Amino acid sequence: MSELQLSLLAIGGVLVAGVFLYNKWQELKYRREAEASFGSRHEDVLMRSDGDPEIGAHDASDMQSDGRIEPAIRLSGAMRNGAEAREPGLSKILDLVVPIEAAEEVFGSTVLEVAVAALAGCSKPVIWEGFDEARAHWEVLRSERSYSMLRAGLQLVDRRGSTHAEDIIAFGSGVQQIASAAGALATMPESAPALARAAELDRFCNDVDIQIALNVVSKSIAFTGTKIRALAEAAGLVLDDRDSRFVRRDASGQVLYMLANLEPVLFRSDNIKSLTTSGITLELDVPRAPRGTFEALRKLAASLAHALEASIVDDNRQPLGSKAFEQIHGQLQAIYQSMEARGIPAGSALALRLFS
Repeated sequence: MSELQLSLLAIGGVLVAGVFLYNKWQELKYRREAEASFGSRHEDVLMRSDGDPEIGAHDASDMQSDGRIEPAIRLSGAMRNGAEAREPGLSKILDLVVPIEAAEEVFGSTVLEVAVAALAGCSKPVIWEGFDEARAHWEVLRSERSYSMLRAGLQLVDRRGSTHAEDIIAFGSGVQQIASAAGALATMPESAPALARAAELDRFCNDVDIQIALNVVSKSIAFTGTKIRALAEAAGLVLDDRDSRFVRRDASGQVLYMLANLEPVLFRSDNIKSLTTSGITLELDVPRAPRGTFEALRKLAASLAHALEASIVDDNRQPLGSKAFEQIHGQLQAIYQSMEARGIPAGSALALRLFS
């Protein structure tokens, strides 16, 4: 190998090392800036349990009236009553419940094994519960335990719509088959009231099923993936390759909100360092999120806009500000109150099942 070739190799090595060190320096710089931006924030309203904070002023804009609140988002729920309250449980609000009594105790495994085939025709989720006599408490059916009293519930509504007569027939037939195999008696309620309840609940869901999104867009210089990641992680979000978004979760693992790329390229761990974009979107799923989440999201959008020297806009690239946020706040309070009056608080276990 000639001296020229050796020199070129040495220069190439220096350049590669220089680029690597520069990227590391940029990462550290952005992380320090992000920590400085987010480190002095006040208490996290997402983890509070006492009401919804007031929404402060920002920049000015309007809202659209096409059935969707502007700005736009998707978010999953935190609850104020803790992770235990999120355990799935049958409810007269959401489920058609069939009580089952056995002359002798039946193992949960016996029921669950037969249920797989017997309920294959049901298009809605089915939950099985057994009565724990020692604790006088209904629990999700456990295969290793035995019960003399059980119950099965067909979920009447989800985001695909309400159940139909065919679903109830398939459910009733399947439960009767399972009960007979276990030597138990199932008492199937009338289907007409359940269908009417399902249709009415589905109409209610359509009224409160709102998605919100806040777009943070560049005024001139594109955002680098490295800086976005540093800011997101400083705000408590983690890059999830399955969702191709940065995700904020609560202590029980439920998604609170997400941060996505406004452009078609997805956020992934293998491209984030080389990625640039003109905008990002914060996503919120209103009925799956507790009171206070939108306020936390708005504050995060403001912090990101400041750090990135960007603007907060709607899907039509119109600036969003105090007027828009006040209107959104008012509409969200009406939604939260309506859900609470219905016995389905936003972000609760029932809401997570219903809006799935």
